Amino acid sequence: MPRAANGPSLSGMRKTFPVVWALHGRTHTGKLEVLKERLELSSRGHTLSFPLRAVAHFTVERGADTRIRGLTAVTIRLAGGDVVRVASLGGAGSLHEIARLLTAGDETDRSRRQELAGAGT
Repeated sequence: MPRAANGPSLSGMRKTFPVVWALHGRTHTGKLEVLKERLELSSRGHTLSFPLRAVAHFTVERGADTRIRGLTAVTIRLAGGDVVRVASLGGAGSLHEIARLLTAGDETDRSRRQELAGAGT
């Protein structure tokens, strides 16, 4: 079926993932929304938004002590020093898509891609 001339394209649509996220020792259930060049984590009464370029480092964590409610998490270190942990409620595929989006923020940063390369669950 042909796409309408002015209709939305898949690449132009927002992406949303159901997640559990943690910041400063507090855990929240909500969503991660990918906006233009930024990520927004939100839950009932709490929102955290940051540009992709603010991601200093990230890694997929698998250890029992790094999981959130038993789920594998991505640990994101932001340039300002904050550490955000995100676990996908949508499964391992969604978690790796989130990690891929973090890598897309700066394609020249090889250290981030190397962390992701061994990220099989």
